[in-house]
Amino acid sequence: MSYNLLSTKLLTGVTWQSLLKLILRVLAVSQIITPAGWPPSYHLKDGAVFDFIVVGAGSGGAVVAARLSEIYHWKVLLIEAGGDPPFGSVAPGLFQLLPGTEYDWNYKGHLDPGIGLSHPGGFLRIVRGKMLGGTSSINYEIYSRGVPEDYDRWNVVAPGWSWKSVLPYFKKLEGMRDSSVFKDSKNAELHSSRGPVAVSRSLHKEFEKTDNIMLKSFQEIGVKTVLENNGPENYGISRPHFTFYNGRRSSTAEAYLKPAQYRENFYLTKYARAIKVHIDPHTLRAYGVRVMLGKKMIINVYAKNEIILAAGSIDTPKLLLLSGVGPKETLKKFNITIEADLPVGKNLQDHAGFPITFAGQTNYDISNSFSLPPIETYPTPLQNGFITVDSAVFHEFRKYGDSRPQLQVVNSHKGAVASIDTGLGSCNIIENYDDEYCLSLSKSNLFREIYSISMLLLHPLSKGEVTIRSTNPIDKPLIKMGYLRHPYDILVAKEGIKFLTNLVNTTYYRQVGGEIVKVKVKGCENLTWGSDAYWECYVVNIIGTFMHPVGTCRMGQEGVVDERLRVHGIYGLRIVDASIMPEIISGNPNIPVMMIGEKAADIIKEDYGEFTITYLDD
Repeated sequence: MSYNLLSTKLLTGVTWQSLLKLILRVLAVSQIITPAGWPPSYHLKDGAVFDFIVVGAGSGGAVVAARLSEIYHWKVLLIEAGGDPPFGSVAPGLFQLLPGTEYDWNYKGHLDPGIGLSHPGGFLRIVRGKMLGGTSSINYEIYSRGVPEDYDRWNVVAPGWSWKSVLPYFKKLEGMRDSSVFKDSKNAELHSSRGPVAVSRSLHKEFEKTDNIMLKSFQEIGVKTVLENNGPENYGISRPHFTFYNGRRSSTAEAYLKPAQYRENFYLTKYARAIKVHIDPHTLRAYGVRVMLGKKMIINVYAKNEIILAAGSIDTPKLLLLSGVGPKETLKKFNITIEADLPVGKNLQDHAGFPITFAGQTNYDISNSFSLPPIETYPTPLQNGFITVDSAVFHEFRKYGDSRPQLQVVNSHKGAVASIDTGLGSCNIIENYDDEYCLSLSKSNLFREIYSISMLLLHPLSKGEVTIRSTNPIDKPLIKMGYLRHPYDILVAKEGIKFLTNLVNTTYYRQVGGEIVKVKVKGCENLTWGSDAYWECYVVNIIGTFMHPVGTCRMGQEGVVDERLRVHGIYGLRIVDASIMPEIISGNPNIPVMMIGEKAADIIKEDYGEFTITYLDD
């Protein structure tokens, strides 16, 4: 193909891609073509009384509300600040078009000075779903439980949360559609096909080639291939499972709220924003919730038994602080009456991400880049893996009493020019990287395929904080990410990136003349590329987020809730979301939050003398 013809085809393709993206974005946020079936909204009136009020219809709230409504004589109200999921949520491959729209809370996570210089303004975008299903309706859909050691560590501070205790709830929610996991008895005993959340793998044959390239490349640098990262062998790389099946995302809205809508004791109100929990100052009992309906109307609703907060690791602490539950110094600063002095908002943990990109074939057929993306499935092939770095770092890591994997890698493949439009949009709009970085990344993808690997720091020692800016409930919370405050996190990240650079010496990359893409990283311009000093600068300034905030209302005697998720010192108030995690888990937290919802429902039923059945075997 001549250069002129190639250029014409390239420009035509880019223009076509831009038009396609615009069309898909319109479709993604559209409610017109979204399949029907979402629960209707209950007309909530001032003074209404229920047995339980659940705040937030996300990964935890939708689960616990649906399960509590199984007790027919309990009136359960679920309130959600957003509305129905749009087409871009239901079609799994379009989720990247939803951040920044009305279906996203549009939060910013602020970095410490000197950290993340590649992010203009010193912040990261924290995408959180604002719709039925919450973030389970907008996330990357990766099905990950973490490793058993995660929960055994929880169990030290919160008895009853060991791996043995939580496994039945992982199985209870799981509807595994991948028959391969049942062919081996050790894998099979960890899974179930009967749960409401559909789990599968992408079946697109066109992804098989790139999958195998990366699996073999990782094998060559010492990372073995495993059947799955939720099986008996966690350490290694595999093709991941996703929470979708048959062309449709399996969010908690799909899996739990649709079936629950037919129960007469289940009430769901959309566009209802909780702005305060009412707490009796004499008895310290939570008895009601102040709710904003739409943009103006304020009403109060009441709970006979309990109020359950499931607004997530960002909004749950904000709501508690506005209600007088939190650190006394914060409450005094804003003249809020102190109901309970608890470390609300502290202990924020997140999986920081560090991208590194490898360029592959230069003669890649760019016509492949102009085909319609498979909107019914995951848009790019991925591999997922837990790894450790066999170096002095790992031995040092053990000094902290932690033998879990330090790093998770997620790989995706882009054909030539794939990042001209969609990649740049994601790079700038979603990830908030500066133009220099995004353009250098896009340039590498102009006439070559690229493999983009995101390395997650699984167990950071650094902590952040979520707090309030004012007493106005509409103001966004202040999110301080706290990344890399502990020097050890920098060391682990640097050694992990150095380890991944070995991929460039594997068979495939040698055959195609592959190379590490030398992206432009602000703050590292004057350092020798590839030196130890360079990679340290690189990880400090290229750092991003996988948007896995947890831990801001952690379980434990010194935390915010006890092992039964009851808020210390406040009666009739529980928390059921990612904020209760004492430590962040080894993987994506969405499925663990669903597990928390399942287990919490049984805890509550038990506390009120109701019986439930959680099966152990499929």
